[in-house]
Amino acid sequence: MSKIVIVDDDPQMSRLLRTLFELEGFEVFVAQRYQDILPTIQQARPDAVLMDVRVQGRETLDLVRQMRQERVLTNIPVVMTSGMDYRRQCLEAGANCFLPKPFIPDEVVQIIGTLLKPTESSIR
Repeated sequence: MSKIVIVDDDPQMSRLLRTLFELEGFEVFVAQRYQDILPTIQQARPDAVLMDVRVQGRETLDLVRQMRQERVLTNIPVVMTSGMDYRRQCLEAGANCFLPKPFIPDEVVQIIGTLLKPTESSIR
């Protein structure tokens, strides 16, 4: 079973994404508070992370940079999301891809699935 960490401080969005990924067979971990993000990722050791660029008014780009510095986290695919265009900043920080909000739920599942199968064509 693949594991995913969902990082979003919006409770409705977190619930929606949790349900969506559970229906796809994922074990889901959710971090809604900024201070819980890195510890949740370190403990869960997920196969992928879906992370909002802003959580509780703070940017999460530094957390992606930290992940890329930690040996056990460096290769975990990270998809960043935001209602504003942070594509360049996210990719520069080490995210694998940026998905603008609002997104179609099936699209995010497809992107995560593609990242978990790196032999397929690359995305965004």
